[in-house]
Amino acid sequence: MNFFKFCASSAAMLLLCACEGNDFVLAFNTENVPAQTYSLESSLNAILPMDSVNGTPEAMNTRLFVRATNSLLTAYDNGTAKFEMKIDSVDYKSDKRSVEEFRSMERYMSTEHFQFKMAKDGVVSDPVMEDSIMLGTEALDLVRLFLKIQPMLPGKAVSLGETWERSVEIPGNSGNTVVYKSFTLQDQYVHDGAQMAKIGMNIKYKESGDDSSDLRMESNGFIVGTGVILFDMTHGVISSANMELTGDLKVNDVVANNVIPDMHVIQKIKLKGEF
Repeated sequence: MNFFKFCASSAAMLLLCACEGNDFVLAFNTENVPAQTYSLESSLNAILPMDSVNGTPEAMNTRLFVRATNSLLTAYDNGTAKFEMKIDSVDYKSDKRSVEEFRSMERYMSTEHFQFKMAKDGVVSDPVMEDSIMLGTEALDLVRLFLKIQPMLPGKAVSLGETWERSVEIPGNSGNTVVYKSFTLQDQYVHDGAQMAKIGMNIKYKESGDDSSDLRMESNGFIVGTGVILFDMTHGVISSANMELTGDLKVNDVVANNVIPDMHVIQKIKLKGEF
């Protein structure tokens, strides 16, 4: 074993010993974390109700892939910190838009900067998307995508199998959406010298229509999602996360005076971080 691997392994073992019994402390690094590169991928599949004319349901598929650099700007005495996520590259595809349309969206999104404050338990406050043109679609709202998959840590030591619940308000065009999240510490292990935690996540929320928009989406029931987060306890950062959400939406096109009552939506979100 070379010197660097030995040091990393020793640090991980010290962290293990610092835990009381089988309890583990989960906390984000809000003091001195280096810049981290994120890959964020979102795919959205919307299936419209059965068409009585041709007898087959119509579907729309979109995919968004973003690479961004997340940097700590300011660490505060109360344990929170201000971060900035700068967009490095954007790749967007949709089978219902022209190439010119989604290339234009890529150019606009690549200029956006996302700033936010975060506490050690992952609670995000004051999220601001600078230079945003408010594209007004779920598949392209980076703040909502990020906050949906962001884990909320318990703020205390937890043991394997322990579950905790948190809620978060996610800003949107029609006001804040309350998202209910439930987490379970499923496993812990050492990978490449880092102590890792595997966390299961379940979420649910209701979509509310934006009264100021010509295209309003709302859900009668809950939109639900399940996923898994790999949290790097040694460095206090997300290593990776993935989630799949499903639900039924009612879409009201005010201009066309048309309502789609039961559009089934499947959204998959993936996040991967690296130094």
